[in-house]
Amino acid sequence: MMYGLLCESLHDFIKESYGDDVWKLVRERADVRLHSFVTHEVYSESVIPRIAMAASGVTGTPYSDLMNSWGVYFLGFVGKYGYDRILKVLGRHVRDFVNGLDNLHEYLRFSYPKVQPPTFFCQEESATGVTLHYRSKRKGYLHYAMGQLRQMGKQFYDTDIHVEVLSEQLVGDYSHVTMRLNFDNSAYRYIQKEDTDEEEMLSFTSDFFFEVFPFNIIISHPNNLFEIISKEPVKRERNLHNRVQSEERVNNEGRVSRELKKRGQSEESVNIERRVKRKRIKRAK
Repeated sequence: MMYGLLCESLHDFIKESYGDDVWKLVRERADVRLHSFVTHEVYSESVIPRIAMAASGVTGTPYSDLMNSWGVYFLGFVGKYGYDRILKVLGRHVRDFVNGLDNLHEYLRFSYPKVQPPTFFCQEESATGVTLHYRSKRKGYLHYAMGQLRQMGKQFYDTDIHVEVLSEQLVGDYSHVTMRLNFDNSAYRYIQKEDTDEEEMLSFTSDFFFEVFPFNIIISHPNNLFEIISKEPVKRERNLHNRVQSEERVNNEGRVSRELKKRGQSEESVNIERRVKRKRIKRAK
């Protein structure tokens, strides 16, 4: 299944790029009886491939070029729904945006709970770009994704991104594409410099730590969330612990003092006995 947001964007792209007459012809050839699409409604997975193939045949545009142009168009299209504001805050740099693509799709689940998004992950980052892995259950959307990536660089970061496909293969039900994104990745050089710089270790008290972090998370092996503790109970527990330690210290000091006192009294008794014994010896003489 596929949400109407994608279908609607392809519908608008064809009408704006080629006109109403072309859209009518494309709709007939694709055997799509709907005149328009509803953003949050669900449609068959076959709708978009049928429309795209029909549009390619009617306009004479290669399928890959048409999908690429649609990907470029899509970033502007989602602006009318306010999603461009989300895209703009995915990161300060291109590298941040690419690394946050999966987070974007997870956010969209709030509005589209049945969405089946692709997944992305990055490898081999350098000052000249990053290697991006793209996995999707849908086939034929590679050039659409490439168009989006190129447009993202221009629209949000004023950066040209050259996309080079390194490999494309089917792994089970998934299409797995590895591509190299070549761009000026100055942010990577800056981060590398930060990592190599020596940083002074600052000491801080436990009170400061608890003020900065209102919650403390305890994670047990293997990476299972064990407990979340709020600041106030932790502070109360810490204060109780401090009081117990203080009482123990006072008790220990009192015990030591008593022992010393007893020891002092014993030594004094011995000295008295010695003096009495000396007097007896003198009298005997």
